[in-house]
Amino acid sequence: MPDVSSPAPTPHPPSEGTSLDECLDVLGQGLDEVAGWLLVSSGDLEVTEKADGTPVTSADTTVDDRLRDRLTDAFPDHGILSEERGTMAPTTTWTWVIDPVDGTSNYTNRLPYWCISVALLFEGLPVLGVIDAPVLGRRYTAIAGRGGTMTSRTTSLDGRDQQPTSRPLKVRPPVAWRDPSNGHVPVMLTTGTARRARGAGLELNPRGMGSMALDIALVAEGVAAASIAIVPKVWDIAAGALLIEEAGGVVVTVDADPLLPLVGGVEQEGRAAITATGPDEAYVNELVAALLGTPPG
Repeated sequence: MPDVSSPAPTPHPPSEGTSLDECLDVLGQGLDEVAGWLLVSSGDLEVTEKADGTPVTSADTTVDDRLRDRLTDAFPDHGILSEERGTMAPTTTWTWVIDPVDGTSNYTNRLPYWCISVALLFEGLPVLGVIDAPVLGRRYTAIAGRGGTMTSRTTSLDGRDQQPTSRPLKVRPPVAWRDPSNGHVPVMLTTGTARRARGAGLELNPRGMGSMALDIALVAEGVAAASIAIVPKVWDIAAGALLIEEAGGVVVTVDADPLLPLVGGVEQEGRAAITATGPDEAYVNELVAALLGTPPG
């Protein structure tokens, strides 16, 4: 059976100094600024490969630069860790973790399942997390100890008026995953894990969508029963981990040291750990054992 562990509880930041509301406001302005540009550019950019074989476009680096500039101007004492511009974890008390486009393969092919994921860490653990999915018109936000929300921007038929609506994040209660009557309930998996699903007796609806951060957001929203990501990096899960925690769920790590808390001065590019999310540890552990401890059928 895979070895599964949970990260330490998130500490709340001190009341003095950095205001999380101010941080959220600055970040929100930055996300609003880049979202429109990303939507227009989707599918029209040249794709190259990084050293690990994953795709990258100028959108990834442009969004990274724009968010980095805005956050650095507003909070010069904060460190920044990002997938595209700096993968060595800073040694700062406050650290922003940025994934400028999670789901780049989808983005480059105009498949509307991708997002921007940003977290603010205090002493290595997330205290602010935002996952923004511009195509879906959804922004997921959580602040440590204050819960999380999903804000949806609905558009009128003439495309002129937007009417934002919000609802609190809350994970779905445990769903009997071997019960065929639950076949309509999605569970977010990577492709290889989804292939194991039937052989493991999984009766939920396995979905391999291509954005680990957005998968986690859907679990936090209560849309999906659980998620399992095989090779996430810290920028894939940092914001989502807080969303899950504030929505009443858990994040567990399989057969490796958890990616959080972030340790300053450690290179993150080569670090990955199987990470699963869901309503509680017993449920997630059972699902992980079935899908990762059972050979494909």
